[in-house]
Amino acid sequence: MGHGDVLGDESGTGEASADRTGDGAQGDRTGEHALDGGSRDGVPDGGSASDGLRILHVDDDETVRSRVAAFVDREYDDVTVDGTADTGEAESRLEAGAVDVLLLEPDAGGVDAERLLDAASVPVVFYTRVDPGAMPERVFAAADTFVEKWTAEEGIAFVVEKVLWTVREAETPSRLARALDPVDEGETGSCQFLLYEDGTPVWESEPLASFFEERGVTVPVPETPDFYRKLGAVLSHDPETVRAVRTDGTVDATEFTLPAADGEAKFRYVEHEFPDLPGPVHLVVVEDVTQRYRDGARRELLALLDEHVQDGISVVDADGRIEYHNASFASLLGYDDMVGTHSASYMAAGELERGQRAVQRLLGSGADSEVLDMEFVTADGERRTLAVHFAPRHSNGEYAGLVNVARDISERRERERELERYRALVENAGDPMFVTDADCRIVRSNEAMSRLFFAAESSLAGTELADLFPADGIDRLATAMERARDTGESATCELRLPDVTDDERRFEATVAALPGDERADFAAILHEVTERERRESELDLLKQVLARVLRHDIRTGLTVVRGQAEVLAERTAGEEREMAETIVDRSEGLVETVEKARAIERVIDSDDGQVVMDLRTVVNRVVANVAAAYPDATYETAISERVPVSVHEAFPYAVENLIENAVEHSSTNPRSSSTREDAVEHSSTNPSPDAGPGVETEAGTGAEAGSGADDAVSPVDEIDHAAMATDSQARAERRDGPTVTISSTVDEETVALHVADDGPGISETELEVLDEREETPLKHGTGVGLWLVDWVVDHSGGDLTFDTGDEGTTVTVRVDRGNPGAVDADGPE
Repeated sequence: MGHGDVLGDESGTGEASADRTGDGAQGDRTGEHALDGGSRDGVPDGGSASDGLRILHVDDDETVRSRVAAFVDREYDDVTVDGTADTGEAESRLEAGAVDVLLLEPDAGGVDAERLLDAASVPVVFYTRVDPGAMPERVFAAADTFVEKWTAEEGIAFVVEKVLWTVREAETPSRLARALDPVDEGETGSCQFLLYEDGTPVWESEPLASFFEERGVTVPVPETPDFYRKLGAVLSHDPETVRAVRTDGTVDATEFTLPAADGEAKFRYVEHEFPDLPGPVHLVVVEDVTQRYRDGARRELLALLDEHVQDGISVVDADGRIEYHNASFASLLGYDDMVGTHSASYMAAGELERGQRAVQRLLGSGADSEVLDMEFVTADGERRTLAVHFAPRHSNGEYAGLVNVARDISERRERERELERYRALVENAGDPMFVTDADCRIVRSNEAMSRLFFAAESSLAGTELADLFPADGIDRLATAMERARDTGESATCELRLPDVTDDERRFEATVAALPGDERADFAAILHEVTERERRESELDLLKQVLARVLRHDIRTGLTVVRGQAEVLAERTAGEEREMAETIVDRSEGLVETVEKARAIERVIDSDDGQVVMDLRTVVNRVVANVAAAYPDATYETAISERVPVSVHEAFPYAVENLIENAVEHSSTNPRSSSTREDAVEHSSTNPSPDAGPGVETEAGTGAEAGSGADDAVSPVDEIDHAAMATDSQARAERRDGPTVTISSTVDEETVALHVADDGPGISETELEVLDEREETPLKHGTGVGLWLVDWVVDHSGGDLTFDTGDEGTTVTVRVDRGNPGAVDADGPE
């Protein structure tokens, strides 16, 4: 960074001071310029020191030109500004040598920037908003300095200051030694002595004692005219140096160390012989090299740190050119060598002005350094955020650039952004959230938590949970917190809070421990379930009412309707008899639907525990039941071996509905009424012989049979045992009917049951209703049989698929294989 920018130039714009070569080369620049009216080296012909500094401002924006000129006229007596937007006029002034510095907007309309740059032999300052990286290379390389165009008063002041500095600043090479801003060397002095061979001084520039005293040497110098004896006494601790000093003839440079008030002082001793002079005499030079050694040690340490540190170190001059960088800095941005390039080339858009203002702020505050997070663009075109710690460098009291230490914080910034998004999510969440310390006091909470307890925002901090929740709620929270701490996972509990209307509001609290956080112990979220529980209670009541209606009212009513219709059928003939038989058929179908609905209810309410059944046994028994009701159909089974499957206990009921559905969708002849009558009588008087404890058959074994409550009924025995009755006369009367094929495929982990028919297939509407799991007035199924199959398969952990085509429909049920040794249920007898 330079004055006003980061890792760049004095303006914060990545100012460049490029050596020009090739086309448009401008040769040597003007040297130091005395703004006080003194002499100026390199003043072009046509100008003189008395003319002051002459700025040629080329820009098509007259407002900018006038504001710069007005500022210079008001603030400087020895600086003049001439503005123009005419290329020819500007070129003539440049060629006539009537300009000391060119202030140019390279993107000015109607201005030929390259033509002016070719004519310029003076420093060039670009005052522009154009990204330096977007400029043609030839134009970019021609500028000494870039300044971001900023037309506020402070921006005008800064560009003028930069123009003046550019003229003053001499082009001097600088590498790490200059860049690291060494400690001021101060006065590095020496003293000289002309001595005879016996050490008697002929002449001395300064007494040896006073020379050492000025440098803090604490060893006393004896008062003797013999120079060698004086020096020997001072160096009594260093016999090797004493021997070197007392050799005859020229003494090669010898260095020695003396104790000093601030540590040690280092000196260099050189002696030359002059045999042609009378005497002969020797010239002795004692030079103080303490600071040189200190600087050297400091540089060695810095170089060592620079070589091994992982942070990126870079140094830029006042024009924004990178003078030095270590390997870490280059690797951060994906380059090998960046020395000599302009720091603006690596900055993301918009970062230049930020850097400029940051350095101006730093220089104005008197602070030593500042840190700024900046975005750079890597060699691969990716953005990378670096935290740049920059400190200004000075030379002879003048600003000379910056030393920068950069660290990649891209991941940290991304985490910060994620945390900010999470914070916003928490703050705007509808559910109350809070964090507690080890004493169960609230550390943080969101706005929803404040609203819940009618508190001002953030005023809950420090509040104990016992002041907010009832005693039983505190006990539940404590238990949940303990469980969360022990398991390392979140835990839930129910809380009830009184409402202003004396009603209860119910919440589900989820708590989680926060290990490693010194200030926080637990985090909790309160999700209100008042409406959900009310709705669940209402649905449960509705289910009980519907179950009673289905079980008693509808079934009893349909039985009466069917009985009356049968009587009418016996006493009438012709059309009236047909109408009575239709009533019998429909009422019987409705009774079956009621029974299936009750079975579905018990499947949903039952435990999802699995049992192992033999698929072959289940299929054979189900086929026998269905064949009794549909004797005209042909049933082909291809399951010859035992196949254990792990399924819900109501699985046989689902298989029976699939096979029965295949027959009904393929057949044009429904069951005969005699078959149905016999079946109903059978089911109403004979419970299933396999009914287990508390299992309700169609006739009922609950309060009516005195064998147990309804909720203990097994769905297995809800199978319509009416279908098990056989009617030989009806079977003989039936004609050839549909064919249903039942087969299975077995793989390593699953078993697939296939039920295929040769009928027209199941309608798309029926399948869509199952797929969407929703019935509407416009889209609904024709019964509940497929719903029963779907729920049983789902509770068995299986999959149900349909393949319907011109040749019929194949329904596939895929379930898990069971352990052959664990078969404990085989379906209905």
